[in-house]
Amino acid sequence: MRIAGITDIGLSRENNQDTFEYGSLGDNAQYAIVCDGMGGENGGDIASRMAMTTIVSRIRKGFSSDMNGNQIRNLMLTVINAANAEIYAKAKDDKRLAGMGTTAVVVILMQNYAYISHVGDSRAYLLRDGSLSQITTDHSIVQELISQGKLSASDADDYPHKNLLTRAVGVYKTVSVDYMELELKPEDKLLLCTDGLSNFCSAEAITQILLDDDLESSCKKLVNAACNAGGLDNITAIVIMNHFGSES
Repeated sequence: MRIAGITDIGLSRENNQDTFEYGSLGDNAQYAIVCDGMGGENGGDIASRMAMTTIVSRIRKGFSSDMNGNQIRNLMLTVINAANAEIYAKAKDDKRLAGMGTTAVVVILMQNYAYISHVGDSRAYLLRDGSLSQITTDHSIVQELISQGKLSASDADDYPHKNLLTRAVGVYKTVSVDYMELELKPEDKLLLCTDGLSNFCSAEAITQILLDDDLESSCKKLVNAACNAGGLDNITAIVIMNHFGSES
């Protein structure tokens, strides 16, 4: 696997409440995480950093290369729930941080499989054979209305409450976490990103940028595209390219 990542404050925010990290777990296994904080002047920044720190440290401590899919699933659900409990407890202890929370999209990559868990509206996309598909489902009011047939996807961009989430890490005592496993083909690419990218870049624009095999260049171009489209939010992206099983 090859991985590159970037975060940018954007053009209108005073601070960056996004966080990201990726790294090796040894034995051809890797991890990546993107978080987008919410709540108060400093709460979002604190929540996203707490989530990233807790999730990464617990994955590093609990992961083993001989794990099966079910064990990895249990690990990923456990680490996000641990982050939820820590953020919720801190917000309860400090009234200035009341209501803080964060999105999280987390992936463990082992051989040619991606194990993905997420909460909120930070997304994972798959680029395969030049075609882009969103593989996570947003936990948002807009997505619920679309799923219920009460709002069309074309009208979602103009919906006045499009940023309201139905789930976030740390807001409530417990959180429901989505999980999926994906078998990757050689040259597949994964994109993990916050809504500062997905809200401002079309699928067509993202697709064209991800076709570049220079992952660092792709990350910079994604940020530039979001900024050129307004840059009204923090922007974070991690791009992953699968080489497992490739003859190259």
